[in-house]
Amino acid sequence: MFFKKIITSVFVSTFMFLPATMMAENNQEASEPIQEESGEPMDFYDESSEFEALFNVTGEDILKTAERYMGTPYRMGATGPTRFDCSGFTSYVYKKQNIQLNRTSRDQYTQGVSINKDEVRPGDLVFFGSRRSGKGVGHVGIVYSVEDDGSFKFVHASCKHGVTISRSTDEYYTRMYRGARRILAY
Repeated sequence: MFFKKIITSVFVSTFMFLPATMMAENNQEASEPIQEESGEPMDFYDESSEFEALFNVTGEDILKTAERYMGTPYRMGATGPTRFDCSGFTSYVYKKQNIQLNRTSRDQYTQGVSINKDEVRPGDLVFFGSRRSGKGVGHVGIVYSVEDDGSFKFVHASCKHGVTISRSTDEYYTRMYRGARRILAY
């Protein structure tokens, strides 16, 4: 809860301050739309709608989108919608909810807020090593459900099965687990 307040405060301050500053720099009143040098109104849709999405999109929304792609084949470097690699899948699903994720699992591991394994919720990102990544991050999935014992299921683009649901208790994923990140501001 403490982190949510900090994150909310930073996002609200940033997104409330920037447009006001831009208007002041352009000598415009708050009621006038900000315009580019060409005279066309500036489009703030992407930033403001992504900001809104961070606070309004739920884990359930993310999972409904992810479920549409169950069984989609895996292909290294693919970003969908007919084929995915793991980070291509997670970034595609979040993008459908108007939230940008970095392209690779290693870069996605730097986004959002780090959370403990026992704090994961549906919609959070979970990260694993891979045979090629050594002790680093090489795979990413989206928490699908959390069990009473604290273990979880996650949806991901698997090399063997395409988009599928796996369990955190599977020996491979238990051994390769690297961490979790929360993107949404629950």
